[in-house]
This record gives sequence, structure tokens and C-alpha cells, in this order.
Amino acid sequence: MTTHEYLLNKYGVTMTFQEAAVETGLYWQTIREMGARGEIQAIKAGRKWVLTTKALAEYLDGKTQKEQESIINITNAPTRGRNKHKKIV
Repeated sequence: MTTHEYLLNKYGVTMTFQEAAVETGLYWQTIREMGARGEIQAIKAGRKWVLTTKALAEYLDGKTQKEQESIINITNAPTRGRNKHKKIV
């Protein structure tokens, strides 16, 4: 059973910061601040925050959005060094 499946069965699609705090061992306000900073994907809908079980599972598994974007940027980076340009004779 994956982390996402476990959280989905236990909490459903969305969860509160208090529930996320129980699963992570962090204080619930720390989870909210991480959502505001973008470390965990959370959406602010009006005055309320929405945290999905998928977003928390990705965080717990070490797959944050910023890490995924940095991997994409590294793989798409231009090459450097001698083989950057082909020599035309």
C-alpha cells in the first residue's frame, strides 16, 4: 500500500492541517506555513486552506513540486564544454 492510498483510505481526498500534523509529527501551524511557502501543495480557497492527501503523500515520499521542477530544469539544461558546438569543416 502506498502512502497516498493509506492517507486516502484514512482521510478521504482532503484533510485538515491537524490531521496532517498527526501523520507527520509536526505542529499544525508548521504544516500551514509549509503550504503557504509552497513546500507542500495547498490551495487557499477564500479564507480556508485545502490540503489534499496526494499533496501530503508526495511530501512524505520526498517528491515536492520544487524538487520535481529542479530535476526537469537540470535535464533540460544546455550542455557545457567542448561538445557544445559541432565543428564545421
